[in-house]
Amino acid sequence: MFSSRPKVIAILPARLGSTRLPRKPLLELGGRPLIVQVLERVRACKDPFAPGLPLFDEVHVATDSAEIADVVAALGVPAWMTPTSLRSGTARVAFVARELDAKLVVNVQGDEPFVDASVLSPIVLALIAGADIATAAVPLFQGEGERSDIVKVVYDSRGDALYFSRAAIPGDRHLGIYGFQAPVLRRLLDLPRGALAAAEDLEQLDWLAAGERINVVRLPAEAASRFLSIDRPEDLQAARRRLDELDEYETL
Repeated sequence: MFSSRPKVIAILPARLGSTRLPRKPLLELGGRPLIVQVLERVRACKDPFAPGLPLFDEVHVATDSAEIADVVAALGVPAWMTPTSLRSGTARVAFVARELDAKLVVNVQGDEPFVDASVLSPIVLALIAGADIATAAVPLFQGEGERSDIVKVVYDSRGDALYFSRAAIPGDRHLGIYGFQAPVLRRLLDLPRGALAAAEDLEQLDWLAAGERINVVRLPAEAASRFLSIDRPEDLQAARRRLDELDEYETL
């Protein structure tokens, strides 16, 4: 990064009441709760332009659960209680970001235990370069285009998103990590739910409908291996198998 770069914080939303995988943030992965695995990965990210310095000036957790807050606080990470009425992780991140002094905010979902600086640094760099909202995408692998659980994104020649969809559209695979300029994030908190976002179950379509620009950083295909969202029991089993295969996690 740069010596005079703006303050960058990461906020991890973590909700206890997942319908597909109850108590997800506290489920065991590698002998520790999932949320702890993700936190350690995010805190370990280094600034690519300042070796030894962290990518994020601060890391916080936004949660609706006192149980999660206690686990996080034991690590020395600030945990913020958010209203249960908030409808998305982005809303929880925005709720907390209003209380923090930061120019740039990155939303790292609390269920992505393999995320690292190779995915997060390009998003931070896009924000420093002036993007209002930045996210990431990778090329689709064979057979992924038809899967409704994989979100696709198409974008223009500048790299700004035109549309996101669960349907089989030509484009890249969207990785659901977002970075925001703080004032933009505050605007998103009060947006109404629109018809397209409801039909696709994709909140970012509300942002596009409101005129916000989302810059998409295209990462190489191998970055997909650093992005495994745990949404279902089989995802958790896959993550456990991957941990067994990666010696690097033995020291985390």
